Amino acid sequence: MPRWAAEEQQRIHETLLATLPSPYPCHFGAIGESRGTNHYTYWDLNEDFRSEAKAVACDLEDFIAIQRDLPDERMSLLLMVGPPDPGRVFAWYRTMFWRILSALHAYDRAPQPPDVPDDPEDPRWEFTFGGETLFTFGTCPAYGPRRSRTLGECLVIGMQSRTVFRSINGSTPAGRAAKKRIRRSLAAYEDVPLLADSGDGKGSTTHKWKQYFPDVDGRPLTGTCPVRWEKR
Repeated sequence: MPRWAAEEQQRIHETLLATLPSPYPCHFGAIGESRGTNHYTYWDLNEDFRSEAKAVACDLEDFIAIQRDLPDERMSLLLMVGPPDPGRVFAWYRTMFWRILSALHAYDRAPQPPDVPDDPEDPRWEFTFGGETLFTFGTCPAYGPRRSRTLGECLVIGMQSRTVFRSINGSTPAGRAAKKRIRRSLAAYEDVPLLADSGDGKGSTTHKWKQYFPDVDGRPLTGTCPVRWEKR
């Protein structure tokens, strides 16, 4: 791991476990960091883009295999994209986020899960890899006052298997309670409106991709999903 990535991992660690002025609002992420179930890898922008995509795709395969072996553990993979550059604007981070997802898709050797369409324009589409449906989200320093979307000084892409949310999805009492708790924590953590595409507190939006990298102002995203790939 290059020095910048080791330093970024430490920054993320400190952000997730900080308690002042208020704890990080996603308690699942904080618990994962304290228990060691958050896994890390990196994407070095100084290296060849294709070789980095291939290496990270292998890491993602390994992560999915670990999660399958330990289905009761709620794990996350945090991909650090750097080194940091304070001159980058929000549009750069969002473009890079979708470019990386598209590049990883090109190295996905597993068939598409039967319950998830491969067409990003289908409202039921979600990012998948290795035969797993993944909840994916991006954070970056350009989010400014939306502090929950800033974990460090780089673009950080988080990935979690949807299987770990089966007992706490929006259709379960535990899931609705968790969503309410996170919303209360968000209100204390950052003084900005909740994301319009995060749902109404009882459920989430149909277009999951709109939650991956929302606008700073939290307004609804329009248009089509930004991924670029050919359907299989």
